[in-house]
Amino acid sequence: MSLLRPLIERTAHDNPDIFGDLVTIPAYLFPDAHKHRQPKRRLSSQDMKVILAACYREIDEVWETFQYGQAIAAGAEPPPPILRGIGKDRLIWLHHRAGGGIAPTVEQMGAHGLKKSTLHLYGRQRGFARHFHLVTETLVPFYIALAIQTAANPDPLRLIRRDCLVPHPLEEERVFVEWLKPKTGGRIQRMQRRSFDRRRSRSAPRLVEMLLEMTAPLLPHVGEQDRDRLFLIRRMGSSPARGHRHLAGVIAWDALKNAIERFIVQSNERIAAWNAAHPERPWHEVPDFSAGLFRGSVATAHYEASDGDILAPKAVLNHASVATTSAYIEGPAAARIERDTIVRLQELMLAWVAPESEAVSAVGEDRGVTALFGNGCLSPVSDTGRVCSKLGGCLACPGLVVPLDAEHLARILQACAHLETARERIDPARWGRFYAPSLRALKDDLLPDFPEALLPEARRIAANLPPLPELE
Repeated sequence: MSLLRPLIERTAHDNPDIFGDLVTIPAYLFPDAHKHRQPKRRLSSQDMKVILAACYREIDEVWETFQYGQAIAAGAEPPPPILRGIGKDRLIWLHHRAGGGIAPTVEQMGAHGLKKSTLHLYGRQRGFARHFHLVTETLVPFYIALAIQTAANPDPLRLIRRDCLVPHPLEEERVFVEWLKPKTGGRIQRMQRRSFDRRRSRSAPRLVEMLLEMTAPLLPHVGEQDRDRLFLIRRMGSSPARGHRHLAGVIAWDALKNAIERFIVQSNERIAAWNAAHPERPWHEVPDFSAGLFRGSVATAHYEASDGDILAPKAVLNHASVATTSAYIEGPAAARIERDTIVRLQELMLAWVAPESEAVSAVGEDRGVTALFGNGCLSPVSDTGRVCSKLGGCLACPGLVVPLDAEHLARILQACAHLETARERIDPARWGRFYAPSLRALKDDLLPDFPEALLPEARRIAANLPPLPELE
């Protein structure tokens, strides 16, 4: 309606009789529609962790394939042929030269004496192109991971610019990721940003740097209007009949949406194969999702982690008003927090109107700092005396903060070794129920974020730490 409103108003201004007695268009055409609105679906924090894990596995494989192809293509001479056939490495070198740095067209392959049939063993032309640059399938895990980390709107993220990384003015190790979000029918664009610690191996800035390197070979083949975009792909099978004037360009929204659906299916197939081969270490299945679910799901997760502080998701979503943010908060946990907040405020109001005869003892005067497995908790008890709902399960707390230094890494290494040792003597069912989640959180969520350069010093510190108490 925001697009039609100015057009209708201008038409009514120039031709007063065209719409009869219409004076103005109401701001809300259906003011009571929200009363019957069904709750929107939200992904849980665990769902998003499973999706991110699948993305990171795919990203590691994609990045390794790309680096392998670039190393082969950098050689001055082609690798020698193998005894039977031409060989994968030689094909990479020849295709790189035939396409001028990108996957060659059929015409270019023919001009250099290359046949499409030789690529059948290596994923055909589309699969072989992964050695040279980004394609639709390899773009998807990067897009999903950035969508969750930035909580950006789907289409503005698709159109993010290549110069989206901006240094933090105060903290050297942090970097801003910036993108533009259209407002008012696209006539106004508002800057959106989030800051990240670039030392984390899978942080958004590191993913953007990978994308910049993987799309650099495509830049000479991109149209002027797409040259400043980040999510560039080689359009396999491009031709004027398909409406493409250039071999490469920014990925179309329909192509991205279909690729995400394929990613879910293929990821679950890989997970099923892994679980069949490793029943003792199963992976969780990727839930069904679309790109439009992430922004509201991330907002709801931050709202739950902050115990109902709406300013937390407001900052994440770059909103100017909490009224806008409140529309994104959905789900049973969010509803429970709202009910608990109302009950607590009602109790405070009653206490103010009719104070109890006995004064409540002060809480938290000698509040200590708790620590568990390398993380710190500065506020285990709130000012009103309520114990944190996550206390004792800090590793599952979405608001967990662990400093990236050798001392905390040493404590995490010690905790991992302690849990693995306990697994040998504790009943497997009991260990899997009570202790396995902590070990997974330490190994999968915390350890990958620490720089490898800290490991030698951390191992030295861990050897001198006092022993941990026995679990049972």
